[in-house]
Parts: sequence; C-alpha cells; structure tokens
Amino acid sequence: MTPQCTDRDLLALETILFLGAGGTQQLTGGANGQLSGTTFTAAGADFPEAGIQPGMVLTTYDPARGPAEGRACEIVAVRAATQLDVSVLRAAADAPSVAPYPGGTHFLIRTYQPQIQAVHDALMERLMRARAADRANVGSFLPSPQLRQALACGTLAAVFVSRAQDGTAADANWLKAEHYRREFERLSSSLQLTPESSDGLGGGVVAMGNVTLRRV
Repeated sequence: MTPQCTDRDLLALETILFLGAGGTQQLTGGANGQLSGTTFTAAGADFPEAGIQPGMVLTTYDPARGPAEGRACEIVAVRAATQLDVSVLRAAADAPSVAPYPGGTHFLIRTYQPQIQAVHDALMERLMRARAADRANVGSFLPSPQLRQALACGTLAAVFVSRAQDGTAADANWLKAEHYRREFERLSSSLQLTPESSDGLGGGVVAMGNVTLRRV
C-alpha cells in the first residue's frame, strides 16, 4: 500500500529538511541545472533512472553558499530524462504550478520516502490491531488530509529524533521531535478512513477509536 504522504508534505512543514546536509537519501544531483519558468533541465541527468517522482523535492543552490542557503521546490512531473516540471510549494497538489525564483546551477534531489513508508506501515498495523473486526477493510483508503498530515508528523518526529542523536543542535531537535510526536498521536487517534472499494468508491469507515498511539 502506497502512503498518501509525499516529500512535498514534509516541505510544507519543515523546509530546512531539504537544505543543508544529512538525514536524507540523496537520489541525484549535479552542477549543470537550468531553471526556466516551471521547467528545470539538467543535461546528462536521468531522472526516471534515479527514481525521481512527482511529490519529491528539488533543491537548487549556488556552490559558493552551499545547499543550506538553497531554494527548495516541489517536483510536479518528470517530463523527460533530463527535464522536470517544478513549482514553489502549492496550497494543494492539484493547484496550478508557480515558477520558482531562479537559484544556482547546482542541484540535488533527496527523499524521505523510506521514513514515510515506515511510519505508514506501522500506523496501518496498529489500525488493524485496534480494529480486528474490520481487518478486511484495512487496505487502500480514499484520500484523507488528516492521514496525510498524520504521516507527515510521524515522519518528522522520527527524523528529528535521528538528528538529535547525532549531537548537532540536539536540544532543538528533541523539542521538534516531541512536538511532532504529539501531533502524530493527536491526529492518528481520531482518524476516520474510508476504504476504497473495487469500483473506486468508498464503503464504510475504519476508525482508530480511543486508541493511544506511541512513537513508531
């Protein structure tokens, strides 16, 4: 089951995750990127081969300043091996694209999809245990903003715990980890999800009820 949450949902809450170094899986990067409106081109790149997908985040930067002072934008579509459609962060994933302000020629694309998947899988397992009678209904769900937000918060909690343990800005990272852990628990404990049926329409509701979730 594919999570409804993507890297763009993390970007909306913590832009800093896609700037600077550490904590993510870098899929590709280079020094020859060009941004023209909402089109980003990098000669010699192979974005499909690198596993780049819509919903991921592109960071462009000036090498003299480094990625910590770069600009992050969402990837809207992969148009060709060397070309992406990009946008500044939009209010909704189906909103019109808006051209990012031009940045440097260096670029990188990182992802937190493995962490998102881990939080998603743990949450679904807890849902099945909490609602054993509805186990048959625990599969794919209709889009849920609350589920997407819960997964984003659960992922950020795990990411900031990891950052705190490496000794860099530990106090600030622990505070963020605790904040997002609490948000994850609050959102998850009141989830009401509508399963997808074979005809693409929802049927029934699967709820967490009064289940207390702990850090995954």
